[in-house]
Amino acid sequence: MAWYGRRRSGEPRIAARAAVVGMGLAMVGILAVQTSSAVRSALSAPRMSMDAATATVASYASSATGAFRGFMIRFGPDRAAEARIAELEAEVRDLIRWREAAETMALRMDRYERLLDLVGETQGQSVTARVVAEAESPFAASRIINAGAANGIREGYAAINENGLVGRVVRVGEYTSRVLLVTDFSSRIPVMGSNSQDRALLVGDRGEGARLIEPETPDKITDGEIWVTSGDDGQTPMGLKVGRARRVDGDWRIDLTMMDDPVDFVRLVPPPDFAKPEVVPPLATDEAASPNSGSELVSRPSSSGPTPSSVTPARPLPKRPAPASGGGAP
Repeated sequence: MAWYGRRRSGEPRIAARAAVVGMGLAMVGILAVQTSSAVRSALSAPRMSMDAATATVASYASSATGAFRGFMIRFGPDRAAEARIAELEAEVRDLIRWREAAETMALRMDRYERLLDLVGETQGQSVTARVVAEAESPFAASRIINAGAANGIREGYAAINENGLVGRVVRVGEYTSRVLLVTDFSSRIPVMGSNSQDRALLVGDRGEGARLIEPETPDKITDGEIWVTSGDDGQTPMGLKVGRARRVDGDWRIDLTMMDDPVDFVRLVPPPDFAKPEVVPPLATDEAASPNSGSELVSRPSSSGPTPSSVTPARPLPKRPAPASGGGAP
């Protein structure tokens, strides 16, 4: 009763206030960790370790699920699986025809480039990896893949799948990497329209897709136009499919093709290997030039020969007399 009386008498609740103050300090600490570059660099190694641990756990879970599904498909009556297998076989046949057409077009393009002496972009070796975990948060949208520095992956690699661009690699561990999706707020990718040839910047908008900012000629953009990467940043290969344009409330948005199907496997493509400009030596000044360089190489008329003013002009030849107008002999 005495404790209840103190609660009714209006005495301060020390424990409750301490809890509120502790929560406030915790929020301030979280914001400091998110914004401080020094703290972020210090936590880079633990984050890579956590990515590797998360990838390991997710890989084991995925393997167990896949084994169970394979057992059910093989020993259980699953007509949906049989239909899916038939669909995939038909898709493989179509892909074989497309591969043959692509090889023919690549050979023809190579001949055109050599004929025009066109300098192309040197493309490095790509790596295929599997998405083993999803790392979603209010601040970032990313995926963890089972390929890292040991497989030749570096920061800045573009991640694509069968539908188009997925994102880019932002952190690399030994055997895992983190891919920042194009739907993230901090994603900035230069793109261009396939028909209008308009340039713009693709900015992520979380789960809703992405939007175009600062288009050069927005009046030329058409609804449903295919947009691809422009490669203007020198980091993303040119021509990777991104999505289709759609006008919403006066602004242009992009319906990302990567969201058509779940992202399970990605292909990591390195940035274009542009050669650095060669160092040009500075030109020599007039004072530093040698006496035999420059002025002595200019041809001069010989002093022994006649000058143009001393040459006697040629006299015209005399005119021949006109024939007689009469018909008789002269």
